[in-house]
Amino acid sequence: MSLIGRSINLALALLICLSVAGTAGATLYYQESVEELDAENSQLRQENEQLREDLQSTERDLQRTRQRLQDLNESLSTTRSDVSQVSENLQETEGQLESTQDELSSTRQSLRDAQERVDELEGEVQTLESRNSQLRSEVADLETTNEDLRQERDELQADVEDLNDEVSQLESEVTTLEDQLQRRNDRIQQLERENDRLRSDLAAVCSEVEDPPPECN
Repeated sequence: MSLIGRSINLALALLICLSVAGTAGATLYYQESVEELDAENSQLRQENEQLREDLQSTERDLQRTRQRLQDLNESLSTTRSDVSQVSENLQETEGQLESTQDELSSTRQSLRDAQERVDELEGEVQTLESRNSQLRSEVADLETTNEDLRQERDELQADVEDLNDEVSQLESEVTTLEDQLQRRNDRIQQLERENDRLRSDLAAVCSEVEDPPPECN
């Protein structure tokens, strides 16, 4: 009976050692998996941080572009006001010119002896015509400036739309990476729980063996 008992104990010890070795191998496998997931998780964090920095830089560019667009709109409004004022001055000058020409015509017909007055009025006509020409030139320049500002505003609005699209894309990428990061964290927690369970099983098996193998240490 003693020989049979020793054989049974030897077989039981061998079976337990094999179980412990298998449990230890599984534990090492899960540990390696956790380390790989940790490395991938770290890389995803770095990529996420870079995307956040890119997003912040793009938002700053967008803010500067919006500020530039606001300034251009204010400049355009000022230019429109200047054009309106010059147009009013032009209309007033044209009215003065017509009035002066009528007065000059009447004076030539009725006051031939008032040549000095006629010369003076002719000088005023020339001055008004020069001013009229100058105002027309200013109106043309302001209209050209107004058109240039419209084109620049349209270009900036296109830039704003492009930057908005880039911001949306970056936000989508950040959301995707955050989802991946959450899934990896869930996987790591699952593996850590499995690792803890295997360690607990290993400790339980080792506590039942009289001469535990090295894996129990």
